[in-house]
Amino acid sequence: MSAARRLIENISRLMPEVAKPKRRVGLAEKLVWTALAMLIYLIMGEVYLYGIPRTQVTESIFILHVVFAQKIGTLTTLGIGPIVTAGILLQLLVGAEIIKLDLTKPEDRALFTSASKILSLVVAAIQALAFSIGGIFGTITTAQAILIFIQLIVATFIIMMLDELIQRGWGLGSGISLFIATGVTQDIMIRLFSPMIVSSDGLYQGVILATFQSIFSGTGLSPVIMRAQNMPDLIGLLTTIVIILVIIYLHAVEVEIPLSYAKFSGFKAKYPIKLLYVSVIPVIFASMIFGNVYYLSSILWNSYNQDGNNVFLNLLGTFKRTESDQIVPTGGLAYYMTPPGSIEGLLQDPVKGIVYAGLLIGFCVLFAKFWVNIGGLSPSKVAKQLVSAGMQVPGFRRSPEVIEKIIGKYISTVTILGAILVGLIAGVADYTNAFGTGSGLLLLIGIMYQYYQILVRERVAEMYPALGRLLGET
Repeated sequence: MSAARRLIENISRLMPEVAKPKRRVGLAEKLVWTALAMLIYLIMGEVYLYGIPRTQVTESIFILHVVFAQKIGTLTTLGIGPIVTAGILLQLLVGAEIIKLDLTKPEDRALFTSASKILSLVVAAIQALAFSIGGIFGTITTAQAILIFIQLIVATFIIMMLDELIQRGWGLGSGISLFIATGVTQDIMIRLFSPMIVSSDGLYQGVILATFQSIFSGTGLSPVIMRAQNMPDLIGLLTTIVIILVIIYLHAVEVEIPLSYAKFSGFKAKYPIKLLYVSVIPVIFASMIFGNVYYLSSILWNSYNQDGNNVFLNLLGTFKRTESDQIVPTGGLAYYMTPPGSIEGLLQDPVKGIVYAGLLIGFCVLFAKFWVNIGGLSPSKVAKQLVSAGMQVPGFRRSPEVIEKIIGKYISTVTILGAILVGLIAGVADYTNAFGTGSGLLLLIGIMYQYYQILVRERVAEMYPALGRLLGET
């Protein structure tokens, strides 16, 4: 481990990094830096990769373009995928104690951050290579492939620097959360107000404009209740509103376990266990698996199995090219791991809808239980933390085993139930063409709640500096 530590430290010294501010950055200045990072990311999402004809740019048909803020064919083709993947892999390795790091120590946290940056570039290189030579952009030359590879690596590094800029104290929250929320919000706004006409019904893409257009043309609401080609419609709008309200309600549901201080009688507290105990981590894991299967199978099909003779690759996924040179799944795991996209798509192939929902919920439950044990959320870890903080459950002996037994039944229940709920929400949203997708809405509500807490904290720190120091503000 010492040799690996030295190697990581030596490599990290060669990599640029954003310096921490030497003064306290005010809330207004943090908002400016946060907005600047968001603007740069939005611009990158509109700059197409040099060397690829626009006719060869493939639209992402998968929820990864929301979860990982990807936009295929642009500088954000990889999005935040490499950063998130590297972070989760390292967190799992540390949680499973395969890598011995104590993240409570500053030097180990610094090593973890350096290793995460290096691994992010490694993952980006692998994904960039797959996009360059895998046929995702159609038939391209070797020179084009090299240009694409270089651009994707540089773009990933810029995104890493933007994330580091915000996390180092110049902005609010984290760049990863900001970019996800920006992507989901952008998708919702486009589906609400886009003035483009890109469908066969002759209506605007934005459902609000399309509704007024339909009413003023004398055809009523019937053309916009349910539209073909996964276009935004009133069913999707209504579903989006309902899902947002349901997610907000679920975030507020929790079980409170009464606690008391062992050394100070009369002082009581409560330990809240939220219904969404593992938040949207299961959906992110499931999206990673589904997305990797989709992209891997499409690359293998394009390279080795266009004739459909390989049985194993057929099970992984079969595809076809459309007239616009886009690769569309037609069978195998890749087909059943992509959502129907609309009620019309569900009715055309209900088996796909059922299998997709089953796989999504199953993976969510599996990853939720796995993350609780690995991510430091298990009853034993929580019990040890409470005991070390001098807490106990009133009427019970102050012992980690006792507290673990009491809170264990709640944690195990909310872990499974919460995973099923987030899987159902994501699946239902994908069936009804909800704006931003179910996974995106789950992430957006959680991120917005975090930003609300951050803004309150920053405002309190500015108004009451002494209280801000108690909260850890410098």
